[in-house]
Amino acid sequence: MTVTTVNPKGQVTIPEPLRRRYGLLPGRKVVWIEHDDVLIARPLLSARELRGRFRSRPGEPTLTKELLAERRADREREDAR
Repeated sequence: MTVTTVNPKGQVTIPEPLRRRYGLLPGRKVVWIEHDDVLIARPLLSARELRGRFRSRPGEPTLTKELLAERRADREREDAR
């Protein structure tokens, strides 16, 4: 666990080992997330870093195909009633 102090300007210094581990270079944007009374800081990913992140692997169904299959099954169940 690492402890830092918030300065009068509301700034916190992120320790160097954590900056290196998470790729927090000068100028990098960080997003702050509140969840169940916990404050989380995450590096904001650029569009280039997100490219291909949600691509399915070869042989895996895509999310779109899965959704269409579920809707088709729903329609078939409704038609069977």
